[in-house]
Amino acid sequence: MMRMWPRTIRARLTLWYTAIFSGLLVFLGITALILLDRGLRENIDTSLLSVARSIAASTRSASRPGPGFDDLVESLLPPGLTNRYFNLLDPFGRPDPRLVPRSRLQLPLSPEALHNAEQGRETYQTLTVSGIAPAPLRMLTLPVIEHGHIIHLVQVAMPLESADAARSHFIFILLGLTPLALGGAAAGGWFLARRALTPVDAMVEAARKIEAEDLSRRLETTESHDELDRLAAVLNDMLVRLERSFTAVRHFSADAAHELRTPLTILKGEMEVALQSSRSEDEYRQILTSCLEEVDRLSALVQDLLFLARSDSDNVTGTDAPVELSAVFTEVTQPLRALAETAKVNITAPSSPPLWVNGNASMLFRVVFNLGENAIKYTPEGGTVELHLAQDGSIALLQIQDNGPGIPLEEQARIFDRFYRGDPARSRGGTGLGLAMVRSIVTLHKGEIAVESEVGKGTCFRVTLPLINP
Repeated sequence: MMRMWPRTIRARLTLWYTAIFSGLLVFLGITALILLDRGLRENIDTSLLSVARSIAASTRSASRPGPGFDDLVESLLPPGLTNRYFNLLDPFGRPDPRLVPRSRLQLPLSPEALHNAEQGRETYQTLTVSGIAPAPLRMLTLPVIEHGHIIHLVQVAMPLESADAARSHFIFILLGLTPLALGGAAAGGWFLARRALTPVDAMVEAARKIEAEDLSRRLETTESHDELDRLAAVLNDMLVRLERSFTAVRHFSADAAHELRTPLTILKGEMEVALQSSRSEDEYRQILTSCLEEVDRLSALVQDLLFLARSDSDNVTGTDAPVELSAVFTEVTQPLRALAETAKVNITAPSSPPLWVNGNASMLFRVVFNLGENAIKYTPEGGTVELHLAQDGSIALLQIQDNGPGIPLEEQARIFDRFYRGDPARSRGGTGLGLAMVRSIVTLHKGEIAVESEVGKGTCFRVTLPLINP
């Protein structure tokens, strides 16, 4: 079974607009009809009360009502009341021949109206009396009170034919105008929906022209700050992020390919050399040892890439255990001292009081080791590397200071990028992922890392981590 619901937003908006307008039109029509009917009845009741009071005043002014009293009352009524009916009754609700000598059609008197008259209250009723009028009548029964006693009951009635005709005429006009109103509403809804969605069509056409190979194009904005303008701004921001991500992926892929190609090329070359001629056992051992070093380098590179990929997808676990950072700091200084001794660099690492953080001990070891190793690598012979761990309020502050060549200001913002090295020669001393991994690990531990450097005076890395109570 096919769905009959419109597929386009424009058609759905038009349908919803027309449906809401139809409901509103029905509500307003019913309300207007109720108000019209109430107004007509109130006008009729007001007219009946005015006539009844005129008749009541005439009965008070006439000393002895009798023959000719009907003519006297009719002469006192305002023009246009020929279709009204009136009657005079005694206090008990019976016709009095002295008051109504002329033959007159009698209006009914209900027990409720008689009871209300005894209480001094008037009574309005809607009834149908055969032989008096073809349409229903609106009747008023009014007691005439003098000196605290009821002397007469005045009954005045008026056919509701004119009110029914006015109501029917109103309904006819309303039903006649409804199709025109609905048609206008549908046309107006279609026009407004088309005008409102025109920018969306333009955005769709512009988005179709944007491809992964060229993400520099942007959607046009009108600076109107409306919903569609904000949508275009959000999409432009998304395109900016996508462009950055695609650019980073391209660079990452190129750098990763370069880093992987170098050890593979070395492996291939050494194996080809080993196969060209027969060699001694020591020579084969040297070649295999060199190959094993390149395999270890490849393995370390792959492991680092996997860790960075997991950290990018928030898929790294085991970073919420209490860790004594001072113990990790003491442990990592031992291999760093060995590296410093080999590089003929002085290293200082004073002990610190126990400091506890939430995290992973091996990852934090990697942070301190990578920063220390990086400082030793770029410190000249005879230079000094200072490692310092202390408490600063509610945070643990780790500082690694060297007196190496320093980092130019324009490169400081990029040193944490993957595979970035300030040295364009790209020596085989590392993978170019050390500082990128440090930043990822610090971020996972809800910490921050910053660098201060001046060319010719050295570099200082500062890492802050939130402390906890063990």
